[in-house]
Amino acid sequence: MSSLLPEQIIEQTAPSTESQAAPKASLRVAPALEPGRRGRLTRGRVRALMTADVIAVITAALVTYVVAQAAAPPAIVAPDGFSFVLLPAFVASWLAVFATYRLYESQTHAIAPASIDEVGRLFNALLAGSLLLLVVGQVLKRTTGWAVYSPAEALFFLTAALVLVPSLRGVVRTWILPAVIRPRRALIVGAGPVGRLVERKIEAHPEYGLHLVGFVDDDDRSALGRTADLTDLVDELEIDWVLLASNGNSYEATLDRVRAVRRPDVHMSIVPNYFELFASNATIEDIEGMPIVSLPPMSLSRSARVLKRSFDIVVSAVGLAVLSPLLLVTAALIKLDSRGPVFFRQPRHGRGGRTFRIVKFRTMVDGAEQQRFGMADLNEMEGGGPLFKIKEDPRITRVGGPLRSWSIDELPQLWNVLRGDMSLVGPRPFVVHESEQITGWAGRRLETTPGITGLWQVLGRNDIPFDEMVKLDYVYVTSWSLWWDIKILCQTIPVVLGRRGAY
Repeated sequence: MSSLLPEQIIEQTAPSTESQAAPKASLRVAPALEPGRRGRLTRGRVRALMTADVIAVITAALVTYVVAQAAAPPAIVAPDGFSFVLLPAFVASWLAVFATYRLYESQTHAIAPASIDEVGRLFNALLAGSLLLLVVGQVLKRTTGWAVYSPAEALFFLTAALVLVPSLRGVVRTWILPAVIRPRRALIVGAGPVGRLVERKIEAHPEYGLHLVGFVDDDDRSALGRTADLTDLVDELEIDWVLLASNGNSYEATLDRVRAVRRPDVHMSIVPNYFELFASNATIEDIEGMPIVSLPPMSLSRSARVLKRSFDIVVSAVGLAVLSPLLLVTAALIKLDSRGPVFFRQPRHGRGGRTFRIVKFRTMVDGAEQQRFGMADLNEMEGGGPLFKIKEDPRITRVGGPLRSWSIDELPQLWNVLRGDMSLVGPRPFVVHESEQITGWAGRRLETTPGITGLWQVLGRNDIPFDEMVKLDYVYVTSWSLWWDIKILCQTIPVVLGRRGAY
């Protein structure tokens, strides 16, 4: 959801009076470990990404070649064997372009590198590389008469690579790296509420490739040690990543320990104060060497609303048309499986508090809503609140189980989107009696149309507590952008396919 940014520099730039009065303890600054173990770990991750990039650019080139040869007249003409001689230089050039745009550093310098976040840099890298390819092709054509790539072919290659490169990178990060590369060992400084929240998020995302070894804290007895032991613990436990979470320890003392442990083979991430306000589109500014986190303007202009609504209409209309066979088959299965209507309609709160009826495929027995109040003791929704969820809900029908697991029951909501009751992306549409319990600043979630998916969906679905879900809605409403909507839609696909948090 958010990048980990410097927190204490923003909170306090001068040491406290207490820290000035107390003498500083002598710190042992550990030297960086030999490059072997951690170097192999880093190189393994980078090589996996490079392999994916090589496969992607070669595939894009082959597809372009096949399409060009199918055209009349053939566009790519070169002497026999020329392509095989050129292939190593072609691949090496693309790897060099990607390295120039720092597309391999993100794999080693970020906790949760995501291919969707790289699309901007990938586009710039592919555009620059394609223009270079086009220039080389025109030079070869003028000097040797060989037609290597025409402008149309360069554009086709750019389009194919822009799809293939992030897709294969996503496959490598999600499935291959967690299976073949050992997780990076992590240590959290601060065992308070923020540190425990970081722990839960790391454990919920094995694709991050982090193994949490434990906590360092001066007040928590379950911690592995105190902040004074941080340097020794990093060495003894072979820690790759240190995460600094908010705690009540002395600012100056903690800062000294962190400075002592920073070195090339140990990565450092810091959870900022007020992180609940940050989104991925927050920016870091520099004021005389002090980083300042600036939040985007909290407004959704008329033109932005028109753009969002237009995007919703086009995608929902196309989605209903393309998915109509699946919708018909699902409706028939529901009707054959159990008595009752095909669709489940329920009042929800929409934008501005307006009530609308959400449409979903029925996945429970008829009258299941009335049975809920007699099953309150079975509620398994984490964090309390008004939400009601049971993993092994006895009210779910035989057909309803798979529909809920694959989120097929949500597809009729495309009709709500087309009508304007909902958006593709937005805050979660709570049931009326749930929504009425959200007051104060959290009520701003009703300033935007609720969505089929949102931050709550891509960051955990039903695994997220109610209060955190409300905070995510607030962050979305106050930081909206069209690109963020597209990014959330793309992130929803693997979440649904992985059936994470679905019940």
